[in-house]
Amino acid sequence: MGDTLEFNNIHTEVKGSWNDGRLRFSKQSLVYKSHKTGKVDSIPAPELSAAQWRRVCVGHGIKLATSTGHVYRYDGFRDTDFEKIYSVL
Repeated sequence: MGDTLEFNNIHTEVKGSWNDGRLRFSKQSLVYKSHKTGKVDSIPAPELSAAQWRRVCVGHGIKLATSTGHVYRYDGFRDTDFEKIYSVL
């Protein structure tokens, strides 16, 4: 497996609205880019303090917490994606 892992059609909630986008995991950072707004969320890997895999209504999701107190939630994964993500994180 390569150094990066990318997923399309991943959803996140922003101010009550669901936005879809692309999520990329690497050993250095996690980057989400919204297709709707073009906004980019970049989280450096050293800032990640917790990750939780969870079952949600659109498949599976991941909840990420940072050392600065921010919480990010991304949904739209398949159950088989867990092992791939785990190997990168």
